[in-house]
Amino acid sequence: MKCKVGDRVRFLNDVGGGKVTRIVKNTVYVLDNDGFEVPAMLSDIIVVNQSTESKYGGVSDPGNHAEQDTTPDKADSNIVGNEEPSDFEDLAALDFLDDDKDSEGDMLGIHLAFVPTDQSKMVDSSQELYIINDSPYRTFYSISRWEGSLVKPIRAGFLYPDSKEMVKEFPRESLNADVTLNIQCLFFKNRDYAPQQPEYYDFRINPTKFFRAGSYADNDFFEERAILYSIADTQKEAILKTLTNSNIDKVIEQKDSVTKPPVKKVEPEVEEVDLHIQELVDNPNDYTPGQIIEMQLARFKVTLEGGINSKARKMVFIHGVGNGKLKHELRKELDRNYPKLRYQDASFKEYGYGATLVYLRTGK
Repeated sequence: MKCKVGDRVRFLNDVGGGKVTRIVKNTVYVLDNDGFEVPAMLSDIIVVNQSTESKYGGVSDPGNHAEQDTTPDKADSNIVGNEEPSDFEDLAALDFLDDDKDSEGDMLGIHLAFVPTDQSKMVDSSQELYIINDSPYRTFYSISRWEGSLVKPIRAGFLYPDSKEMVKEFPRESLNADVTLNIQCLFFKNRDYAPQQPEYYDFRINPTKFFRAGSYADNDFFEERAILYSIADTQKEAILKTLTNSNIDKVIEQKDSVTKPPVKKVEPEVEEVDLHIQELVDNPNDYTPGQIIEMQLARFKVTLEGGINSKARKMVFIHGVGNGKLKHELRKELDRNYPKLRYQDASFKEYGYGATLVYLRTGK
């Protein structure tokens, strides 16, 4: 939508908005509610035209309440202006609903992709973060970064079906520390459709992945190699729902039969078991967090029973720090089904806070 002086706009990457006072090349000057003229790039604003403001209170400009009609007959209404929509079909008047680009189907596919700007030096390159809508739905999205108990907005926008958009370019050094992103999506169509639950997803970026060239792979969305993460994938979830506990055990057995990693001995009569999902399956990204926990607990139970039946006195289970879910479930299993076994945190010097030591039998 073209922007002109007098239009009301909102900021894409910040809260608030206001009225356009002047435009200089690609810079728009916006008068906000506090009386300040704020410069912004054309690409960082969205126009809220008069017809939209007058009919749909949900997209009214939050920075200009002083100019809204507050007569008594509208005091309890969210509608700003003089006319309330008589039918939901009026939504088709909105700019992002003009074209009938929706296709049949109700399978969601929302992905994030990190694409190195320099494909010849991927592990040393800055990374472009993209959001991908691989579905027949249109979606409003918001991407933020967790900072303490609040999130800091990065980008919000709208995606047509089967489209993608660059969110932000991250310098290489900014990805050396753990970062947790919050992604929210709302799905809809401009035709009769099966409604979907909004997506709310906290995603932790593992910085070590960017140092491994093997993390970058060919994909269906870019000509370049990239690291892909699935945020919502109903097709994959439908497949995973068919998995039974025996299927999960077979997946783990197949992994063991191919790699057959030797059990590392920390010291005599002590067995070390690594429960990281990368050690259990070949493609961790193919599984949901719930399926991953089930597989890790299945490995824990099998190896613990094996240790009890062997001559091992102690076992160290490496579960990592993460969000603490696996550690909690592991110890709950010990308390409930193995009350006679004693356990404690393993050596901090060797494992940090990421392992549990279980005593299988007493003795010097």
